[in-house]
Amino acid sequence: MKNKKLTIFLTLSALLSSSLGTLFAINKIIEKLATSKELLDHRKKETYHWRFGDISYSVSGEGKPLLLIHDLTPGSSSIEWAYLVPELSKTNTVYLIDLPGCGLSEHPSIIYTSYMYTQLVNDFIHDIIKKRAFVIATGNSAAFVIEACGINENAFEDLILINPESIRTFRKAPSKRTKSAVFILKLKIIGTFIYNMLTTRKLIEKTFEDDYFYDKEKFSDALVDYYYESAHLGGLSAKNLHISQVGRYINANIIRSLKSINKNIHILCSAELPDMHKKMKEYQYYNPAIEVEYLDYVKRLPQLETPNEILKYLQLYLSPEE
Repeated sequence: MKNKKLTIFLTLSALLSSSLGTLFAINKIIEKLATSKELLDHRKKETYHWRFGDISYSVSGEGKPLLLIHDLTPGSSSIEWAYLVPELSKTNTVYLIDLPGCGLSEHPSIIYTSYMYTQLVNDFIHDIIKKRAFVIATGNSAAFVIEACGINENAFEDLILINPESIRTFRKAPSKRTKSAVFILKLKIIGTFIYNMLTTRKLIEKTFEDDYFYDKEKFSDALVDYYYESAHLGGLSAKNLHISQVGRYINANIIRSLKSINKNIHILCSAELPDMHKKMKEYQYYNPAIEVEYLDYVKRLPQLETPNEILKYLQLYLSPEE
């Protein structure tokens, strides 16, 4: 009887080891294929040696400082602003940054929090820009930019937010369910495999179709490739941003900061996204001075879908060099 149990145990162990070995090999193949094109260009990048890892950034143009902060989702990077930089750099010194866990910046093996990103924004302005800066942020990044301004308002000129998440979404705290999901995703082989299945090129393309763009004909295969590559940079650490999002660790209650900020806050939002008017009323309830402009026939990333339209608004908000 003992020999039979031992045989079953050894058989199951062998099958498990074989399965894990197969998943490990699949993970490595996916990482290699996703990053093999090396689309994200290192050549014009500079490095900010920050305390939580090296930050990749670039600078172009002359004029008042303008810091562009991309959305905070797997695959996001400074490529989000590629169509705007040539024009914006004619009137401003434009700083493009890849956030920790994104693009060419380091993907530290830690849980990312909203406060970590808040510190980065203020440190980057203090150490690299060294002047008050206009700051533009997209989507999930709006929370920590508002918090950064709330902590050190003197580092900022105006804030411009593009399709920020709702205040209620930002306030959601970790729960037992999210902590269980984080535990599974942290597993080196199984967790990485799950992440890879959630960030296939096909699913990223579907995200462009369903969420990022209103007109499915306007985004290119190359743009999807950029996001696919960015989502898989960093090896085993590529999933850390997703883990932190699932765990709700990058969320923050922004109400206090939003109420206290005495700076111009402009919001550009897509009328095509669900409940945007309701979400914007939330923002204006806590800070009635906020100006909101609604954009038609675009979705989450209008700076990529209709860059010329976005430029018209940004040029109104950005003051010329004194």
